Amino acid sequence: MNRVIVRCDGGVAIGMGHVSRCLALADALRDEHACRVTFVMRDPASAGVGAVRACGYAVEIVDAAEDADYGPPLTAAVASLQADAIVVDVRDALSRRSLEAAGASGARVVIVDDATDRRLAADLAFYPPVPQVEELDWRDFAGQRFAGWEWVILKREFSSGAEAPASTPSEDGSASPSIDILITMGGSDPAGMTEFTIDALNLLPMPLAVQVVAGPAFARRVELVDAVARSTHSLRVVHAPSSMASLMRASRVAVASFGMSAYELAACGVPAVHLALTADHARSSSVFEREEIAITAGVFGDMPPDAVATATAALIGDAGRRMRIAARARALIDGRGASRIAQVVLDSL
Repeated sequence: MNRVIVRCDGGVAIGMGHVSRCLALADALRDEHACRVTFVMRDPASAGVGAVRACGYAVEIVDAAEDADYGPPLTAAVASLQADAIVVDVRDALSRRSLEAAGASGARVVIVDDATDRRLAADLAFYPPVPQVEELDWRDFAGQRFAGWEWVILKREFSSGAEAPASTPSEDGSASPSIDILITMGGSDPAGMTEFTIDALNLLPMPLAVQVVAGPAFARRVELVDAVARSTHSLRVVHAPSSMASLMRASRVAVASFGMSAYELAACGVPAVHLALTADHARSSSVFEREEIAITAGVFGDMPPDAVATATAALIGDAGRRMRIAARARALIDGRGASRIAQVVLDSL
C-alpha cells in the first residue's frame, strides 16, 4: 500500500478551495489506487480540518504560525508516516529548501497550482490552463510539468455523467433548470461578494429565482440576512449544501467568485459571470472568456453593481448562447483531472 501525505489548509481567511481539490485528489488516490492518505494541516478547529475528517481521513496537525516556515515538522511527518509521496497545495511560508528536505527521503513531491519558487522542488507539478504558468522561470526545474484543462482537480460529482441535471418541467413538457441564477462565492467569502451580488441583481427588473450558497466557512451571516431582506427576487439561501453539483446543474446562470467554483460550473455546463478578488484572478478568468464559456465582470472593489447585472442579463436573455457555452465548457472540463493526476503520481512511484 502506497502512503501519501497531503498538505493543505482551509478556513475563513483563505477559503476552502485548497481543501476541496485536495479531497478530490485524495479520494482518487484512496478509492482508485488503495493508497493510505493522511492530511497534514494547521489549526485543528478550522473548517478545513473539519471537512477532511468528515471525509474519513486522518489529520496530523502542524503547530506553526501562518507566516512560519514549518519545514522540520513536515519532514518529520514524512518520515514517521513513511510517505511515498507528498502533495502540497498551500499559500504560506513553506520554503523551497524545506520542501526539498521533506522529499530527501525519496518521497515524490507533488505541487498543485503553485507560483512560488517552491514549485522548483517538485517532481510533479500540476496547473490549470492559466497564462501565468508559462511566464514563470522554469530553468531550475528538473521535474515534470502538466498544465491544461485536463488537469483541473474536481470532486467526483462534477465528472461528466456523474449525475443527471436536476430540473423541473417547463410549459411544453420538456425539462428546464429550476434556478435562474446561482450565487456562489466560495467557502468563506470574507470580502462580502455575496451581498454585493444580491444587491446588484436588484437592478434587473424581471422576477428571478435566485439560489444563494453560503460556504462551510461563511461568517457574514448578519450582512447576508440584511441583503436577503433587500432582495427584489425570489431568493433562497442554503448553507454548505451536500451536493454543489446538483445545485449547479439546476441553474441557468451563475455569478461566482473566481476559483474552484469557476471550474466546477464549467464542468456542469453552467454559464457564469466571474467576480475576481485580485487582478491575478481576473487574468486567470480571462482564459474562460477567451474560450467563450464565462464572462469576467472585473476585480471586486473596482466594479460597479451594474457590471454584474448587465453581464448576468446578457446570459439570462440568450438561450442559444447558454447552450453553446454549456457544450463548450463540458468539452473542455470532463471532471476527471483528479483521476489523471492520481494515475501519474502512482506511475511515478
